Amino acid sequence: MSAGLLPTALTLCTALLLPGLAACASPQPSDALLQQARTYRDSRLWDQAITAYRDGEQRFPGMPAFTYGRLMTLADAGRTNDAIRQGRQLLARQPMQADSHLVLAYAYQLAGQPYAALEQASAAYDLAPDTPYVIRAYIQAQQQASLPDSALRLAHARPGIVSADSIRSLQTDVAAQLTRAASAESRGEASRYALADRALALYDRLIPQWEALGPQAQPSVNRAQADRLQALAARRRTQDVVQGYAAMQLKGTPIPAYVLSDVAAAYLSLRQPDKAAKLFQQSLDASANGATAASRLADQTGLFYALTESDAPSAGQARHALAQTTRSLPIWTYDKGDPIRHPNQAKLSASLTQTLNTLYAGDTRLAQTQLDQMVQEAPNNASLRTARSQVYRARNLPHQAEQDLKIAESQSPRAIEVEANQAETALALQEWRQARLLLDDLTARAPEDQTVQRLAREWDVHDRAEWRTTAGFGTSTDSPAQGSRDWNIDTVLYSPPLDEHWRAFTGLGHSEGRFDEGQGRYDWMRAGLEWRSRDLTAQAEISGNRYGDRRRTGAALSAFVDLDDHWQIGAGAALLSRQTPLRALMQNITANRLNASIRWREDEQREWSLALAPSFFSDGNTRLEASLSGRERLLTRPRVQIDALLDLSASRNTADNTPYFNPRSDLSILPALQITHTLYQRYDTQWEQQFLLGAGAYLQQHHGTGGVFTLGYGQRYRYNDAMEIGFMVSGVSRPYDGQRERDLNLVVNVTYRF
Repeated sequence: MSAGLLPTALTLCTALLLPGLAACASPQPSDALLQQARTYRDSRLWDQAITAYRDGEQRFPGMPAFTYGRLMTLADAGRTNDAIRQGRQLLARQPMQADSHLVLAYAYQLAGQPYAALEQASAAYDLAPDTPYVIRAYIQAQQQASLPDSALRLAHARPGIVSADSIRSLQTDVAAQLTRAASAESRGEASRYALADRALALYDRLIPQWEALGPQAQPSVNRAQADRLQALAARRRTQDVVQGYAAMQLKGTPIPAYVLSDVAAAYLSLRQPDKAAKLFQQSLDASANGATAASRLADQTGLFYALTESDAPSAGQARHALAQTTRSLPIWTYDKGDPIRHPNQAKLSASLTQTLNTLYAGDTRLAQTQLDQMVQEAPNNASLRTARSQVYRARNLPHQAEQDLKIAESQSPRAIEVEANQAETALALQEWRQARLLLDDLTARAPEDQTVQRLAREWDVHDRAEWRTTAGFGTSTDSPAQGSRDWNIDTVLYSPPLDEHWRAFTGLGHSEGRFDEGQGRYDWMRAGLEWRSRDLTAQAEISGNRYGDRRRTGAALSAFVDLDDHWQIGAGAALLSRQTPLRALMQNITANRLNASIRWREDEQREWSLALAPSFFSDGNTRLEASLSGRERLLTRPRVQIDALLDLSASRNTADNTPYFNPRSDLSILPALQITHTLYQRYDTQWEQQFLLGAGAYLQQHHGTGGVFTLGYGQRYRYNDAMEIGFMVSGVSRPYDGQRERDLNLVVNVTYRF
């Protein structure tokens, strides 16, 4: 290694320590020995060089160049402790010699103590402020101590002291320091963005200037272009990061490993996980031996998310590697000189990532248990409460999510993640005005943030018109309830939200079936208004109905109120109910209907509903229907969920001998298993299949008890929150009036927002 920092001030022959400086005017024995020692040192033959320098100290005690060279070679050889100890001894003997300070500065620098090196270089500069090599050493020490601004000011104040390449290096360091500061999460958002903008402005000014200089400045251009990608990442300009990376690749510009993680994160935020996974892996491979635990953890976390989102088979391996790294991290960290221990933020972040993975895998109960423990241990951590609010929303518990976010807001009132989750929760609670105000603020503050963009997408979908269609087709030998070859379709179109809470809607439908007495047909058209606000959804409609040769006007009202996250009550009334049996309408018999319901839902895995509905037929018959339905999750796996279902329904009628199916009383008991298997999952796009198997009993007064069996298969496809389409094919075997009937039914549902 070249001596670098230390030309001599005592004798011309000391210049032999440095490349490029003049040798002695006339050869002397000391010159030859000094040259030999320097040659050994340049050849990295440390022991031979130290021996030669020590020989020179003994033979020529009046030439300090040998002492300087020996101490610097000790540092070169990795014996920095010896170099520092002997350098201090030298400084004690020669405190007023700038070179003594520079030798010790050199040893400190190689020992990884840049601030101690800066202290010695500063002392040398105080002793010899006009000596060029001392100024250069001081500038370099400032640069190594992460003070490029100060170093650059000194270099500009002393033109010609350092090379143009060194000036470019300092300018790039200044911009890089701004970028690092902009990437620090501890800073406020506005401050970070302002720093990133300053760095980008500097890059945008310097890069064209250096490109104009040609090949001599190309290394500086390459570094500045790479560092600029990090500044763009700090500014959350993810699309620009990707475009800048692609431009560098197109030009064949070398891509340093330290920017791969930022580019990978940009691809991940742009929903290109396949590209992100490759770059995260490259970053991990490139930093296998020299990366900090925090940087490797960040890459492993990014790789895990990328592989998970791309549905890659190796996602399990990435999850295992992330878990291993998390376990290896200490819970507490200690800063040098600080006796107080501090929580290891890297370990907390990794543990939180693993918990959220449990949530994404569908095991919401375990995710909540883990987060409950983490919040209990760190109740003032806003990130943990925000993460738990995500779990609450996934469990259909938005009121509890709101409570956690209120506490998180008091701890971090302007945090993007807190405010974004507040907006998400407001949408879940139908607090439309609050959600819009939060989104407007987030869009103004951080339009490039991935979370904000996703929230904006959700609001855009909420603001759209909505089309819903349900169609059913069935075959039967001759069912007294549905007839044979029955089919029905109902379509409704909702307007975009009006004044936040209102939606107008219109719809039409058709139902028909074949009975012994002929073909039954029923057509309807309807229009109305829907009101949606916090904890309340209500709807009113008026309808035109045609059945047989009759046309009549109907109306309906319904309302559902959420008392809290667990209880909901509902009520409704209909004049000329569409629940009237088709066979009754064929005989010009109509029915008005009331209904009331109550639902208890512990979470997304367990719920029960009870409903009562009296119907008043125009032929004098009164029917009372009651139903109890429940669902209990039995198994949760990343791609498979198994639910136990129970459906109990009963009815009682006051009239006999009606022209429509009208048992005096009946009871249906149908337990079932439902298996849901995810075939494909990528962001907001999901494709799943569903299996249904049920076996129960049907009890009908005067006709005894018979078995009820059902077998079903269906699929459902959801795309980008805007479209959902599904079908279910089911076969049912059950008795009607003591006669077994077998039905094959197809039901199709479509929802589209545009």
